[in-house]
Amino acid sequence: MRRRLPIALAWLFACGAPAGPTAGKRLAASEGDERAARASTEATLAAPEPDRGMGAPGLPALGPSDHVALDEAACLARVAELSLPVTQTPHDAVEGALVIEGPVGGVEWIFEGRREVHRVMDCRLVLALHAWAPALRAVGVRKVRHLSALRPAARVRSTGAPSGHARGLAVDPRFFERDDGTVLDVLEDWSWRERGAPPCDPPLDEPEASATLRQLVCAAIDADLFQVVVTPHHDDAHANHVHVEVVPGIDWRWAR
Repeated sequence: MRRRLPIALAWLFACGAPAGPTAGKRLAASEGDERAARASTEATLAAPEPDRGMGAPGLPALGPSDHVALDEAACLARVAELSLPVTQTPHDAVEGALVIEGPVGGVEWIFEGRREVHRVMDCRLVLALHAWAPALRAVGVRKVRHLSALRPAARVRSTGAPSGHARGLAVDPRFFERDDGTVLDVLEDWSWRERGAPPCDPPLDEPEASATLRQLVCAAIDADLFQVVVTPHHDDAHANHVHVEVVPGIDWRWAR
């Protein structure tokens, strides 16, 4: 069984079961009130259910963002307008190369490694992380520790094509640290990882830590913040992290 809830059942939970004949007398509504109530109910049931992906409880809906379409100048101007804590770090392979130096939307992004070059991100990736922050903060995530962003000359293992990492357009988060000090680790806590299964359609009995990680990632997928997302469902190379990547100039997305 999966998480999606049929519309009729959801309406029943919200409104309650119809009263039986022993419920007692009700005050008679006017004919106009009855028509209005009936029209309102019919409109509610007829309206299409919004596409909420997993319908992650408690997560805010992430609004659309135009960060992918911005050129370098426009992106850097947006970053300056938002007063994001970044340092410009010019790099031949990266447009609007930046290094994050503090919380972005209330969330710190920390590189778990030694080579400073792996901290460098394309400006558009920084804006995507800023757009993701409301969902992260909604579950108390205040710090994300990642394995790398820019990796010059990186290539996709299966195809040999240039990776988003080669241009600073991708980052690999692993650890999500919350306000209470608990840490969600993709390697340890992403428990349901059936190979090839859709990452945003898990079983109902998924443990809380795993469900939270998945909801965070799927909220970003639903909002189209990243055009390529690779999870532990895809292969062993992604067993300990989630690859999130901004891909300019396309009209599709790929999540596995």
